[in-house]
Amino acid sequence: MSLKNLNTSIFTLFMLMNCSTVLAEKHLNSSSDIKSSQDLLNKLSNELHRLHRKENFDGTIIISSGEEELFRHSYGFSDRVTGLKNTPETVTDIGSISKTFTAAAILTLVSQGKLELETTIADIFPDSPIDKKGLTIRSLLSHSSGLDNFHNETDFDLMSKDEAIEKIFSLRLLGEQNKTIAYSNAAYTLLAAIVEEASKTSFQTYIYKNLLKPLKLNHTGFYGDDYISDAIVAKGYGGRDSGKTTFEKGLTWALVGQGGMVSSADDLSIWFNAILDGRLFPDSQDNLMLHKANAQWFLGNIRHFSSWGTSSYYAGGSTDFGYTALVQYLPDLQVSIVILLNSYIDKYGNASHQKLSKEHIFPILLE
Repeated sequence: MSLKNLNTSIFTLFMLMNCSTVLAEKHLNSSSDIKSSQDLLNKLSNELHRLHRKENFDGTIIISSGEEELFRHSYGFSDRVTGLKNTPETVTDIGSISKTFTAAAILTLVSQGKLELETTIADIFPDSPIDKKGLTIRSLLSHSSGLDNFHNETDFDLMSKDEAIEKIFSLRLLGEQNKTIAYSNAAYTLLAAIVEEASKTSFQTYIYKNLLKPLKLNHTGFYGDDYISDAIVAKGYGGRDSGKTTFEKGLTWALVGQGGMVSSADDLSIWFNAILDGRLFPDSQDNLMLHKANAQWFLGNIRHFSSWGTSSYYAGGSTDFGYTALVQYLPDLQVSIVILLNSYIDKYGNASHQKLSKEHIFPILLE
């Protein structure tokens, strides 16, 4: 099936699953449309069930076009001991996808005129070290500031905001700003501190009031948030602390801004659609989340690249507890993929989210 025909087939697939009578009357050109669409659905379902039986992974996968779901299924258990099954409402750790919320907070402040992309560290923190003063918000967002990756030993180090800023300011620069692309978790913790300076409120409060509440992301939040019941948080299987959760660990400035968030597959799908359609910004403004910053990154902590001969927008994350997560958009096909796992696939480890998409979903969508 060609890429040109795949868009038609995927649309037909959705219609086939949801309104077959209308489909038959209005949307099918021939019986081959039905067959190709049903074949696509069957192949995708069969492959994912085959992999689940073989590798025993746990989690939820949602594939959609716009806000129309094409595929949704939950696998395995959120708690293997009690036998509690995963659902699309099950809450799990989203790892570095948390950075998209940090980026959105910064960019909404930019859209309101409270910050600028060229605002420097010195503008926010006048006493910052000389080698950090000229670093801009744009470069921090796009992993091109030159800052080293980590200011922490573990995600759960006891650390205040002031201690985190001090540690970040003491990091070496790996290269010159805007000439070195190097992934930096520390940059996103610094961005969270900048959100607090610009908004005059806590980072978590800003995220809740300006992003989570308007989108009704009721199953999304930070480690330990009391409005998220422990009972719906999936245990993670894999890594150092298999069978436990990160949610119970609490959150310090070792992780704020770069991680430390949980969500459900349903919420994550809504969030990713909001990123893609630009609804985070007024109608008259550009979608800053998808503004190209450099050869690898959009400003919204979304990577852009080509894979299997098609363009891809991607954010992902993993933890040592077995959690892995992915949101991915294929603009040529107008299809998005959400993967939220609470156990590693044994042969893929903490790259389970990436490999599941690339090795098991992509080939079927693109064949």
